[in-house]
Amino acid sequence: MEDFEKIAMEREKEILSRRDNEQDDPRDSKGLIKVEDHPNLGRDPNSNAIINTDKAAYEAYIKAREQARLSRVENQDLKSEISELKELVKLLVEKNDK
Repeated sequence: MEDFEKIAMEREKEILSRRDNEQDDPRDSKGLIKVEDHPNLGRDPNSNAIINTDKAAYEAYIKAREQARLSRVENQDLKSEISELKELVKLLVEKNDK
């Protein structure tokens, strides 16, 4: 969670500095049509695709997706280790019964 807070704070600083420096809207520099009520979205006039110009939000999404993937991999590893331990315990019990 700390990473998301850091990204959000960096994004806020970026927005404030853009206001202070009166920088152009990134949609204008890329030739995108502005999407009403969405300051970070623009429509590509050639492909008609909606494009998000908010890099911080995109990076946060990528990071969250990677963390979710790692969590799934870790869960699968733990499940396989538990299954292996169960099999070993069964073998030990069978040996003791003989």
